Amino acid sequence: MASNEIASVRRSDLIHHVEVENLVRDWEKYLRSEKARGTANAYMKGLNTFLDWLKGEGLPLAHVVPSIIRRWRDSLVSDGYSPDSVSLWLTAVRRFYAFLINEYDVPILNPAREVKGKTSSGNGHKRDELTSREVVAVLETCEDIQRGKRDRALIGLMAYCALRTIEVHRADLKDLQTKGDRLILWVHGKQRVAADEFVVISEKAHKCLHPWLIERGKHPGPLFTSLSNRSKGTRLGLRSIRAIVTGRYFKAGVVGETKSTHSLRHSAITNAIRNGADPKQVMQMARHKSFNTTLGYYHEVNRLDSPAEDLIDYGNGV
Repeated sequence: MASNEIASVRRSDLIHHVEVENLVRDWEKYLRSEKARGTANAYMKGLNTFLDWLKGEGLPLAHVVPSIIRRWRDSLVSDGYSPDSVSLWLTAVRRFYAFLINEYDVPILNPAREVKGKTSSGNGHKRDELTSREVVAVLETCEDIQRGKRDRALIGLMAYCALRTIEVHRADLKDLQTKGDRLILWVHGKQRVAADEFVVISEKAHKCLHPWLIERGKHPGPLFTSLSNRSKGTRLGLRSIRAIVTGRYFKAGVVGETKSTHSLRHSAITNAIRNGADPKQVMQMARHKSFNTTLGYYHEVNRLDSPAEDLIDYGNGV
């Protein structure tokens, strides 16, 4: 059955009679249009892992219940997959069922809804922050030309306002506004339907941003645009943003497999903490949904800056 024939099937029978491949294909189209490439790839890997397991167990998709989801989860743990991978793939399956329920009004309960992942060992963030010297060095690679001004502006927003890559990608010129006597940027964050949160553009962030605003001009549209001949003026893509940042890392001599584009956001948060920002301030800047996420950054900073090991003293002993 072709994907465009799905609508002709009675909704109550959809999950029983439509080929699974067609349902998966529709969900993948949705992911590719709404999610970052890395997220879409990770979700598809998780779903395909689940479907392969179902096939091996001789279980049809329509007969899946929470206990079956738990069996699959436990099999992943037994096979040595990390808790983070298990949780991510569970999320993929949960969202796949949610897509079927919401998109086609399939009258079933989401079997993965209440199934929880395994607890991670909690060894800190997988992406390291940049040192202050490294952040400065990255910004200094941005030349005083059109491309350099753009790159400095987007890197500056990530390093001084803790923007995510997806938020830089989605930013429009109209999102820059004033509130009180401060310049702010309304942010369209992950899993949000609109730009409904904001970050404050600090003086240092404004110094990075202002030259690009002059270069860009006042025409409406995306805040950051491509400068290549083939796609000039179009919204800068997620892959291009990552390539810009990693390219600047290379020029600045920043090395390390755990230092990614996201490290700039990580750097902004930890730097604010080290310079006295309280948890509520950091939570608002970082736009964390959970206060525990914010506290995790404090614990990580304090573990290195104020370790208990430094307080151990045996007097005159060695």
